[in-house]
Parts: sequence; C-alpha cells; structure tokens
Amino acid sequence: MSGILKSWKRPGVAALVGALTIGAGWAAAEKARAADGEVPIVAVVPMTGPYADTGPLMERGARLAIEHFGGSVAGKKIKLVIRDSETKSAIAARRVQEAIDTEKAAAVIGPWSSGVALAVTEVAKKNKVVYWFSGGTEDISGKRCHRYAFMWAAAAWTAMDANLKVFKKANPNAKTIYLFVVDYAFGWTLQKYVEQLAPKYGLKVVGVDRHPLGHREYSAFITKAMAANPDAVYMINFGLDAITAVRQLYNFGFTPKKPVVMSWSAGVEELIQLDAKQRANLIVGSNYYPTIDTPANKKFVADYTKKYGQPPGYGPAATYGLMTMVLTGMKAANSTDPKKVVEALEKFKGETFIGPTTIDARTHQTVRPYFVLKTKPADKMKDKFDFAEIVDVSSTPQPADLNECKKGVGAF
Repeated sequence: MSGILKSWKRPGVAALVGALTIGAGWAAAEKARAADGEVPIVAVVPMTGPYADTGPLMERGARLAIEHFGGSVAGKKIKLVIRDSETKSAIAARRVQEAIDTEKAAAVIGPWSSGVALAVTEVAKKNKVVYWFSGGTEDISGKRCHRYAFMWAAAAWTAMDANLKVFKKANPNAKTIYLFVVDYAFGWTLQKYVEQLAPKYGLKVVGVDRHPLGHREYSAFITKAMAANPDAVYMINFGLDAITAVRQLYNFGFTPKKPVVMSWSAGVEELIQLDAKQRANLIVGSNYYPTIDTPANKKFVADYTKKYGQPPGYGPAATYGLMTMVLTGMKAANSTDPKKVVEALEKFKGETFIGPTTIDARTHQTVRPYFVLKTKPADKMKDKFDFAEIVDVSSTPQPADLNECKKGVGAF
C-alpha cells in the first residue's frame, strides 16, 4: 500500500492527476454552460408494450412541433428527450424521474395510457416541472389535479356527450346500447359518463363487458351483446383493442347492419387498419382528424405527410399539440422556468391547430373541440386516406359541478 501511495507523489503522476482534475472540472463547466443554453423536454411514449405501434408516431409529432417552433424558445435550444413508457406505470415513472435528474428537464409530455399518466403526474408534481397529457382519464384535471399538470384532450364528458348526440341524431329510433370497455382508468372514466349521459338521449345501457388492455378475443363479448339485441355497440377502448373488436363484430355480422361507436379513437391510425367493409357504419369520436379546417392544421398535415407519406392521426397530433402548448407557454413567459411557464399557460386563450382553445385556470383542463366522424363507403373516398368526414364538432364544457378538482389546482 505504501508503494502505491508513494507513486502518487511522483512528479509525473502528480502532473497527470492535476491535468485530469482540471480536465474534469473544465468538462463539467462546459456541460453546465451547454445545459444553460438548452431546454430539455421529456416525451415519455410507448416504444414497447401494447401501444408500441404508437410510440414512434408520437415522437414524430413532438419533433415536428419543435421544427415548427424554429428549434429554440426563450433563447434556448430545445432538446427532445425520449423515454419508453412500456405502458407500465412504475417503469414510466422511474424513467421520467431519471430524465429529470440527469437532463434537468423543465417539462414532460405523454405518455399514451391514462393509468401510466397518473403515475407520471405525481413525478412532475414532486419535481415541480410542467406536465402535459392527452388521454381519457379525468383525474389529471380532476381529483389528481395540481399546479404543474395540464390536460390537452377534450374533457371525457364533452367527448361522450358528442358521441351520443351524433349517434342518436343518425339513429333517432335507437333505444339501447351495449358497452365494450377497456378495464383501466381511461375506460372507467368514459363508462361513467356514458351511463350518466345515455338517458339524456333516450338511450339505455343494456350490458357492459370489460376487457384487459391488449385483449384479442371478443367472441364471448360479441355473443352476449348480440343476445341482448342492442341498437349499437358502443366501444370504450383504443388502438389494437378497438381494431380487433371492430373486425370481429364485422365477422359476426353485427356490422354493417347495426352501427358501432368508436368513442375515443386514434382516427387515421385505427381506420387505416380496417378495410372498407369493416369500416362501414362506424361512428368515430376523436380528439383529432387531419381534415380539421384551420391554417395551422393544414400546415401540420402537409408537412407531416411530406415527411412520412400519410396524414397524421391522433398519436402524432397529440404530441404535436402537447409540445406546442409547452413551447407556447415558454414563449409567452420568455422563460423556461416551470413556475413562470405555468402562470403564462393559465392565461392562454387563442386559436391552435385544432381550433379555438382556452385553458381553465382553475382545473388546467383545455377547453377545445372534440370531433365526431362518420366513415365513408369506398366509392365516396377521394383517396386511400379519405376514411371519414367530420360530422360534428363539440366544445361543450363539462358542467363545473362534475369536475373533481374541487379546490382548484392549488399553489406551487
């Protein structure tokens, strides 16, 4: 041991240690200076797991939003930090925490699952960073609301009311519906509001089947539904779950004789995986569709389609919207400090690519349009992506007494 200690005192070794120490200090200083010149934003998206098909699309949307913003905000270069949620709450929360610790992130957007979002929002709250999510759970802007969290998607109540309104208008003699519901936070929230709102439109829910995320065999549910003889199957699921259920409903002969409501759909990403016969007689609710008639959306669609060869659906549109709102807040605040960004966002009111948009400062729920579509027959499609037309746009806000953010988002 004494030989080793003596070796550190040799002139050559001492000089080397000094150089390494100076070098390490210089590198750390350079890293700190670089960090001062950039703003890291975490996008937690599902690159693996049951929603893995959507993760890369969400990354595309976030990157295009940064490009449209010119790559910088408040004098800092925007750095996109991607983390895989795997659609697992614990993993997503741990990876977001790691990204905040190592990247010094000022904001987080994503993921794709409401259940996972409920874990991520707690990480954002603890670390005091801006958090934006788009999904079906009402809790982000409801009973789990806090000062740093915002919901981009339309309120669940708004969406379900719009779907039921359009269904009843198209089928005035309808009396009954049967629900297929994915069994986690997203499904539970939407089911609650369908059951509350159905009587308003003269409808009765005659059956409910809940299924796990990633379910692929619906024959037992369809057999039960057909035995109940409803006027429609109303689906509260998403992605491959929804696609698989629609295909099997068609194979069993339920559609196109009777309608199916896809109440919270990805739009393009789901419809593109169904053939024209399977798409017949579908009513589709979504937070986004590429034919939204605004100048900003036309640019988004044109640029996205040029890059990727097809129009965007809800996946890339959601992260485009989430990232755009984060950057809009930073620009308005002329700062990347989360507190200042939140205060700026709470005052937001204006036109966005989806149409008129405001933020409820008390709950941080975005008040914005929800779109209901009717699918087109093959002979009415203008091109291979012309799956549906928007037949209703609703921005009717959820009644205030139904929101569970009872005391508001609170203090910082």
